[in-house]
Amino acid sequence: MQLSNSVLKHTGLCCTIILFTLVGTILGQPRRRTLPDSSEIEVMVDTLAANLTLSDSVKSKVNRVYFASFTELKKELGGNRDDFRAMRNIRREITEKREKDTMALLNDKQKKAFTKIIEKRHNQMRERMKERRRQF
Repeated sequence: MQLSNSVLKHTGLCCTIILFTLVGTILGQPRRRTLPDSSEIEVMVDTLAANLTLSDSVKSKVNRVYFASFTELKKELGGNRDDFRAMRNIRREITEKREKDTMALLNDKQKKAFTKIIEKRHNQMRERMKERRRQF
């Protein structure tokens, strides 16, 4: 009887260690947010063009801005994978540049609408961050 209690204790201890190891491994994995591929960038530009009623000429220019921006972002983030703050700052700088370059292509009415889109996107991001903080 004493032998079986000892075996049960060790088995329970081993199961607990395995469980904590698995949970730690799963939760400890960094969440990698992938950059959009070319078809996703096209969808972004198409959506923006529809929301802002862009002419074909302006849409083409915005398309070039977006592709150049994400190409630069991919290049810049490549060397900073382990430094979260550096990655966040690079992403912020390139996003702000993309927004500024896009804004320069728009008329006044489109600029107002684009500003609202940007504000909405920023508010959504803030809400996601609040939710993540609540989880921990």
